[in-house]
Amino acid sequence: MKQALLIFTIIYPMVIPAQNPVTNNAVTQQLLEYLAENDNDISENSQSIDDLIDQANTPININNINKSKLEKLWFLSDFQARELLDFIDKYQPIFSKYQLQSLNTFTPETIELLSLFVTYGKPDMIHKNYLNGNVIIKDAFDIQKAKGYQTNDSSAYLGNNHQIYSRAIIEYGNHYSTGFVIEKDPGEQFLNKNKTDFYSGFLQYKGNKLLKKVIIGDFKANFGQGLALWTGSNMSKSGSVSHIRKKGEELKRYSSTNETNFFRGIASSLAYKSIQLQTFISTRNKDARIEYDSTQNLSLITSMPQTGYHRTLNELSTRNTLKQTTYGVNINYRWKNISASAGTAFTQLDADSIQTTQTYKQLNPPTTHSQNHWLSYNYGNNNFIYFGEIAIDKDKHIATLNGFLIKPTTNVTASILYRNISTKYYSPYICTFSESTNPSGETGCFIGLHMYPIKKLETEAHIDIFKFNWLKYNIDKPSNGYEISIRSNYKITPTSELSIQYKEKEKHRNLTTDETPEYTTKTYNLKKIRLNISCQPTENWRIQLRTEKSIYQYDPLPGSSGFLSFADLHYESSNKRLSSSFRYTIFATDDYNSRIYTYENDVLYTFSIPAFYDEGSRVYFTGRYQLTDRIKLWIKAGHTWYPNKKEIGSGLQTISGNSRTNLKIQLQIKL
Repeated sequence: MKQALLIFTIIYPMVIPAQNPVTNNAVTQQLLEYLAENDNDISENSQSIDDLIDQANTPININNINKSKLEKLWFLSDFQARELLDFIDKYQPIFSKYQLQSLNTFTPETIELLSLFVTYGKPDMIHKNYLNGNVIIKDAFDIQKAKGYQTNDSSAYLGNNHQIYSRAIIEYGNHYSTGFVIEKDPGEQFLNKNKTDFYSGFLQYKGNKLLKKVIIGDFKANFGQGLALWTGSNMSKSGSVSHIRKKGEELKRYSSTNETNFFRGIASSLAYKSIQLQTFISTRNKDARIEYDSTQNLSLITSMPQTGYHRTLNELSTRNTLKQTTYGVNINYRWKNISASAGTAFTQLDADSIQTTQTYKQLNPPTTHSQNHWLSYNYGNNNFIYFGEIAIDKDKHIATLNGFLIKPTTNVTASILYRNISTKYYSPYICTFSESTNPSGETGCFIGLHMYPIKKLETEAHIDIFKFNWLKYNIDKPSNGYEISIRSNYKITPTSELSIQYKEKEKHRNLTTDETPEYTTKTYNLKKIRLNISCQPTENWRIQLRTEKSIYQYDPLPGSSGFLSFADLHYESSNKRLSSSFRYTIFATDDYNSRIYTYENDVLYTFSIPAFYDEGSRVYFTGRYQLTDRIKLWIKAGHTWYPNKKEIGSGLQTISGNSRTNLKIQLQIKL
């Protein structure tokens, strides 16, 4: 439910002007905030939101939906998807969203969200060739220029402080689509006159018979539970009890701005009865710093930057210097309530070895040649789902994951997930349910419960207990920890809600003091409590108020705490051509350890989850205006003020003064 509500808030005002029955707004942003709090790269997850926005622009008839199409709508839980498919099979054609009110697992909010992506009524069996397109052009920049734009030495930024972004997706009928993305990050220069730093594009064909899909260009590949190969979003460990199983398209077109985590080549999917076969091959250049040992005639990779930034001469020297080739195959079999898939993937880097100086990487060092094989499985009915995966690398090190989803009653869902990943297991594309972004050596058990104990009250809780059997980044010994989360939402009225959430995490971290200059490992504990109130006093206005407190303890050092509070006001005109939002935030934290994340409204296809720390305030305004039936204008202006600072940031990002102002302007053109 939490993921569904988040997507409702992000996508609803972007794609379809209609009355928003604003309820449960207290938790709508929690998924992305959770990812940010746990050091996940939000850009890696933005593709999933982008795909949903594209899907909302080209909805499909609900009576033509099947399991594979439904998995694209990843905000639906497994039980919701199964109940919906059974309902369609029994009662189709479905003529109205109101027929879905009889579904036990669907709330009114879920039905409204689903209705953004589907149409109702008897499907038109005559294929229509039509052209549908969506073009985005964006410019974003800070008013105050950082040090990197003003210095004249060799470390200076080569370009201006504007982020230039353009994206276009064009579809012809139900079978053909093409698209491209171009982007210049702030500080990057235009290459070769008007050429931007990053280009991405694809051509895609989707068929109905043996050949299901072909993608030429940029794509993502996602198999099993991500133990061996998953380049898509990592939203499984989001604290949502009902969404612990990874799911989605095995092969999907890529049209986002993450410059690292995607493939470039050709991918295809074939299907015959209950069997599907996916194959792919990719060859692309990646950023790396490579040294050459002339005495041994060897090339050595000393670093592989993942930021995608090429702002300085030093960063530019790493651009596209390393060739990477990846190819693989996956076969999937489905029969009634059972599905299983097996596959293999090979990755090769055009270098002799990778330098590994970090101690925590000594047992599973990255290699220039890797092989990974996997077997995943799934069984389920309307009340019980079992899933899992076994993966093995080229040196026969094993990783396993198994989970259950149980629905004993209509109002209760429970989940259990256990993972055990060998300390020496290595995959360059591992992206699974885990506490650590590099989960080798991790063992853990997640237990969650979601229920409606009484009418109007929703409660969700989980505990995740984990153990690291080897060293981790900034943890110089084997360690363990836990995470606890409890959240409750109470509907005061149909258009107002109260939400409260408590989260606690305990882990280990290296510690250095004047008395102990050598690293010692100590336990830290972080607690957060959040209170949120939302209401819609009229059809045109929505109000949200939030207060959050964080407490950080790290013995023997003094603890720290943080506080954040904001008021959010949203307006949408009766004719739906104009919408705007305004937020005022105040915050005060003792240090970075007690920082607080919060989701901000932004322009289309852009996601902002800043970390607030130190003392200050922030105000921002967003607006959307429909200039014509096919053109929309988006703007965002924000200003952050730190009363006790004389400069903001560090290094080349240092801004002189105690305030920072950022602007964004964007056009959306529908073809």
